[in-house]
Amino acid sequence: MKCAAIDVGTNTVLLLIIDTEQTPQDICDMSTITRLGEGLKKNGYLAEHAMKRTFTALAEYKRIIASHNVQEIYCVGTHALREANNGQTFVTHVRERLGISVNIISEYEEAFYTYLSVKHDNTVTEEKFLIVDIGGGSTEIIQGDKEKFRDYVSLPMGSVKLTEQFIKHDPPEKDELESLNSFLNGYIKTPFDGKGYTLIGTAGTITTLATICLGLEHYNKRIIHGFRMSYNDIQEIIDTLQKLTVVQRRNLPGMEKGREDILLQGILLLSKIMSYFKIWNIIVSTHGIRYGILYERIGR
Repeated sequence: MKCAAIDVGTNTVLLLIIDTEQTPQDICDMSTITRLGEGLKKNGYLAEHAMKRTFTALAEYKRIIASHNVQEIYCVGTHALREANNGQTFVTHVRERLGISVNIISEYEEAFYTYLSVKHDNTVTEEKFLIVDIGGGSTEIIQGDKEKFRDYVSLPMGSVKLTEQFIKHDPPEKDELESLNSFLNGYIKTPFDGKGYTLIGTAGTITTLATICLGLEHYNKRIIHGFRMSYNDIQEIIDTLQKLTVVQRRNLPGMEKGREDILLQGILLLSKIMSYFKIWNIIVSTHGIRYGILYERIGR
């Protein structure tokens, strides 16, 4: 049996297709940056052009899914669709035009599916872990272990929101970055600490960061998954990115097209999270919500 999971995020729409026969096997894993949440913080609504981009990506995913004879499709929406006043309008449009039902999941469900994606990952040998999922509109920090989901916080801030709120110049001006860093210093609060936990990072900010850190020309899931980055590695990339224009960043080896204007802000958030927990290394996971959904559905 073949199953597909689609994750409609604030910045990116992701598709995963797996074959559940015996050991689950990936057939297709892809992402498309559509910036669904563009302007949402300011206006409270999803912009027409952002919805069109996302609808186009979903239409292409439906074509790919059909070509693989998939039996079950699970589609979820996260922060942008939760927050937007017209989020349900977009969901209805997708259902009526494409026949895809988008389930807008809660912050808890978003955190739980991310946890499942790590818990059932055979490459993760650590017993206790904190997971950081930096999205475009929100960031989840999840505490768990191989036995159970322990706790989480959802910060209503991600790489797109931080960019729209603080960055007005290209490259960012010194006072803009100082304001952003000052905001983040007091923003991160959790009811749990990181003592004895391994930090695992997922989603596009972190996988793109790893691609650049490794010096790869393009994203390579096989190489990136499980890669360990140090805080110092990350600071070096921050120092480089903050001096470059968007066009210059776009030409960096490993930069995902469409992420060049928001990547720095997401990495700064990651840096502050590492400092908050005093954990100076992070392991990269290329999995995420879409994996957690399918793990739950196939009874892992």
